[in-house]
Amino acid sequence: MPKRSRRRLLAMLMLAPATARAARTLGERDDGASIALTPGESVTVILPENASTGYVWAVAEADPALVSVGAPRAAYAAPPGMVGGPGTASFTLIARAPGATTVALKHWRPWEGEAGVVQRWQVRLSIG
Repeated sequence: MPKRSRRRLLAMLMLAPATARAARTLGERDDGASIALTPGESVTVILPENASTGYVWAVAEADPALVSVGAPRAAYAAPPGMVGGPGTASFTLIARAPGATTVALKHWRPWEGEAGVVQRWQVRLSIG
């Protein structure tokens, strides 16, 4: 890109109104929180997980008409040479339509059914 075009683009970006919200991240401390979103806006939920123990986070409740919940992504940060180290699971919640809903997650061993749930996490979404 020519130098003149880069300067023009940079100037336009500096003068443009800051309308986009910064990406939001929720964690354990946000359990039970109420969050306001607009349709199309997203938040990422990041919770600690150690799948090597069999316990994983899963969606327990979400209204698909109001919010889409992306498949969980796991990230593990075990020290070199250590198998089964702790990590995180992250879910992206995307507001789809106006309304109010709860997104609930559960930390469980799926093969044990509901008896395998050791922790629950939820957030109330107000989409307008």
